Amino acid sequence: MTDFVSALVQSSNVANARDVFLQAASDAGFAHAFYAGRFMLTVPRSLVRESPVTFSNLPQALIDDSQNLYGLERDGWVDWVLRNDGDISGRDLINTIGEERSPSLAMGVKHGLHAVQIISLRNTAMHSVGAVILVPGKDVSHDDLADLWVEQGDHMRLLSQILHLRIATLPRETAPVSLTSRQREVLSWRSAGKTVNEIGTILGITPATVEKHMRLAREALGVESTPQAVLKAHVMHQLFEPASLPLTLHLPTG
Repeated sequence: MTDFVSALVQSSNVANARDVFLQAASDAGFAHAFYAGRFMLTVPRSLVRESPVTFSNLPQALIDDSQNLYGLERDGWVDWVLRNDGDISGRDLINTIGEERSPSLAMGVKHGLHAVQIISLRNTAMHSVGAVILVPGKDVSHDDLADLWVEQGDHMRLLSQILHLRIATLPRETAPVSLTSRQREVLSWRSAGKTVNEIGTILGITPATVEKHMRLAREALGVESTPQAVLKAHVMHQLFEPASLPLTLHLPTG
């Protein structure tokens, strides 16, 4: 377990963390795993359209069939992880809410995945929600899963929490936004508290040109004000660190 914890903490990107976690789950007796996480919940969605982070090694046939489900975000297991901490078996969840309220779990049963364990990660990282679903394999019984969970439950809960915490600190995909290098420079210096005139002096361009780049950045990011543009560019990992920019002064050239 220590090796997997270390590997997760040292993961340099989401794909690396995914591979480590899926291998850890497999070694613990879970043939399939599904992870979903959403971050930056305190930032208005108009400012950042960050995609949820999801990955799995579920059977492709199940994934294909799941595309036909509507309203998956309102599925019973999703509602459960948004409202509860800890974990619950798929059997206990269905017994509580009814099979009709969790069509994705019912579809899994049709594909032979009868036993699943659901872990809520809603209070693991600030301003985020997340979940892990673990499946021991095809045609494994609920009782066999219960026995496996007694052995591996603490281990997998901890690894799931570490996975979610690590992904919270890694660069994640957002809706595509293309800022030019000059737009990023202008916003970076603005975020450092520089005025339009000061930015113009630093970059060797006129204040009017600085204003033009700010306007184009606002349009590209889909926001109305420069402070909103700075915030959105920051959370989308679009900005340079001002301290890393060369502090050279140029005379405006017009």
